[in-house]
Amino acid sequence: MLIADPSPWVPIKPTAKQLAFLNLPHREAFYGGAAGGGKSLSLLAAALQYVDYPTYSALLLRRTHPSLAMPGGLLDRSHAWLDGTDARWSALNARWYFPSGATLTFGFLDDDRDLDRYAGADFQYIGFDELTQFPEHRYRRMLARLRRLAGEPIPIRARCASNPGGVGHEWVKQWFIRYGGSERAFIPATLEDNPYLDQAEYSAQLELLDPVTREQLRHGNW
Repeated sequence: MLIADPSPWVPIKPTAKQLAFLNLPHREAFYGGAAGGGKSLSLLAAALQYVDYPTYSALLLRRTHPSLAMPGGLLDRSHAWLDGTDARWSALNARWYFPSGATLTFGFLDDDRDLDRYAGADFQYIGFDELTQFPEHRYRRMLARLRRLAGEPIPIRARCASNPGGVGHEWVKQWFIRYGGSERAFIPATLEDNPYLDQAEYSAQLELLDPVTREQLRHGNW
């Protein structure tokens, strides 16, 4: 589904980089780079692309449960977008239910035992926020949960976003940036790609960091 204009479920106008991310045909794609590039919103917008299909199930993951509920995070933003719409929120299941029957679930993978939460489940979309916080084997295990019924028009997608750094820095760099090839897409994003953010103010805050972290977060240097 090509996205050119905001939909009722995505009440913002995507930036050029976000639009490119939403329209990628690849099964795996990574939106990564500098802090403030609009990465998390891209994951949420991508998760909502097919919620008008009854059989569609999406999952958005952070490494820990508390990180899901951080102010301005994915869960917080989903309520800003979907409260007041025809979508229904279940706090018990951490899940949005859409009129079509489609669902969007929020989850976490703090350790290997959490993989069992998703055993046997079928998703057509899995989004990993801050992918470099995940070890590689958990990412690969979750890819096995991407399935669809025969004949369904919904694409199978894994979508990821992250800054450089973190425990998974090297494997993410190798998988998506150095050796992604034509199979996996990488869209780099910088602070300048996000016109919705106060760029000057945020850039000034990043200048307070140590040189390595500043280069990673300000310029997306891998």
